[in-house]
Amino acid sequence: MGLFRNKRSFDAEVRRQIAAAAKPGTVIKEIDNDTVQIGSVIVGLSNLRAKWNRLDVEERRPWLSETVQALVSPPALPSQLETTTPLRPGIRPRSMLESARLANLQNEVRSSEGRNRPLIPFQPFGGDLVSVLLWDAPTTMSVVNQLQLDEWDATFDDLLEIAVKNLAAEPDLGWTTQDTRVYTSMNEDDYDGARMLGGDYLEQTGLDGELVVIHPNRNLLIVTAVDDTRGIHTACGLALEDLAAPSPVSFQPLVGRGSDWRPLVLPPSHPAHPEWQRLTAINHEMNYSSLREPLQQLVSDDLTVVPYRVGEASDGSYLSCCTWKAGVPSLLPKTDAIELISAGNELVRADWNTVQRLVGTMMEPTDHYPELWRVMSFPSNDELSELRDRSSNA
Repeated sequence: MGLFRNKRSFDAEVRRQIAAAAKPGTVIKEIDNDTVQIGSVIVGLSNLRAKWNRLDVEERRPWLSETVQALVSPPALPSQLETTTPLRPGIRPRSMLESARLANLQNEVRSSEGRNRPLIPFQPFGGDLVSVLLWDAPTTMSVVNQLQLDEWDATFDDLLEIAVKNLAAEPDLGWTTQDTRVYTSMNEDDYDGARMLGGDYLEQTGLDGELVVIHPNRNLLIVTAVDDTRGIHTACGLALEDLAAPSPVSFQPLVGRGSDWRPLVLPPSHPAHPEWQRLTAINHEMNYSSLREPLQQLVSDDLTVVPYRVGEASDGSYLSCCTWKAGVPSLLPKTDAIELISAGNELVRADWNTVQRLVGTMMEPTDHYPELWRVMSFPSNDELSELRDRSSNA
């Protein structure tokens, strides 16, 4: 049994402990009902809640107290790099780094100093995942930023290589098989994904050729062969079962081998296409949702950051959609379809490619990640009618 009756009471206790433990002057903001920002640290309450539920009852209170203390007062990294032993590699969604960048930009705008905040260096890994450098202290794990590297007079590439070797020296519990076709990792130490950087970790599975990998959370890798239809179906099903697990990373299946990874694309005829499509849509929604609030705070009232929505169609497929509304300058996420709402509340739904072909000059690409398009005006009545006709004939 738990010590809190429901989600609301748990979240209230976490907020209370954060407020009590934070130093005077620490800025604490409610980003949404499930996210709190402490200074530049973004805290997902759902992650804490999921971890709490997995612990034994007697471990919960001490763990929560220690975790909150580490969040509000993370130990400072050393000013001089006297040892590289705590360095570890990490695999993270790029949206996490973008969220931190947006928070820093907002603080910079409001800061009287007006100086640039340090960015987090990374290497692309595959799909929406990147490799970062971590400092693994006894009570917390910190992402190393560029300012820290400059202070150490060190380069990201050199230290990442050391970090990968440090992790390779750690004990490795290997893999367990699911249905003899799919392998799942067993380490549960927050570094299962990062072990892919070591070169021979995936070789332990004995699978030949290109592999399909899903990294739903920091403590789980799911691996199968790309030519194993049943294996991909099982792997996607396992990932869908893990949607609520703490410390999510990515639900986008990747395909590749060694250091070459790219998003898996399945044709509609593939037996695992429905599960793959749902995972991909959920992953995009997760990435966009994590950035919407900090980006909205940054652009203020100048633009509306439009939500990325995922829905199930009548045929069981999962499609994404966003809304482009007349008279509302907006940032649109790239979705399968767009709902255009005129000043008279007429609604026209069209697929993204059709909209871009007909009125693409109104859609300005930006340098945001994930992909966002700026729209300042709205299609004319004639253009809206053509979009309606094309959509009805599709």
